[in-house]
Amino acid sequence: MEPYRIPVMGNSFKKNRKFLLKIALILLWGLFLSLNTWTVSLEHLIAFQSASFKWVWSPNFLSFFYFYDFTLIHPDFLLVKLGHFMGFAIMDLLVFNLFKRHKISISISITYAFLTEFLQLFFGRDGRLYDLGIDSLGVLSIYFFIQLFKLTGKQ
Repeated sequence: MEPYRIPVMGNSFKKNRKFLLKIALILLWGLFLSLNTWTVSLEHLIAFQSASFKWVWSPNFLSFFYFYDFTLIHPDFLLVKLGHFMGFAIMDLLVFNLFKRHKISISISITYAFLTEFLQLFFGRDGRLYDLGIDSLGVLSIYFFIQLFKLTGKQ
């Protein structure tokens, strides 16, 4: 009597594993972005590695459109804005790696950027339209970099 052999799925198993890994990376990165954008104090999170959350039942929705505080540069202003840019550039790269289509990756990444900025209002943070613009520039930068690499690869 021959021993029972477990059927090998071959390439199908490897593809499913890669697919699940890509999904897991996107979800983990989304969670990381959410943690950084919804915690009460980003400075406290960076300095003490401690996150806390506060829910605001009736936020000021008009504050989403405030632009006057864009010029109020604090010591970590450039670092925070670079974090916006890079965070969503990485998100788009991960999503593009999954779908291999720019329209889909850009749509998903910018929609998530909008959600994180808008939901910041409910977490007592400053969700701003200009931050959504910075997030979107990060997303679009991946599109342009990939196009540039395609062009230089053809030459």
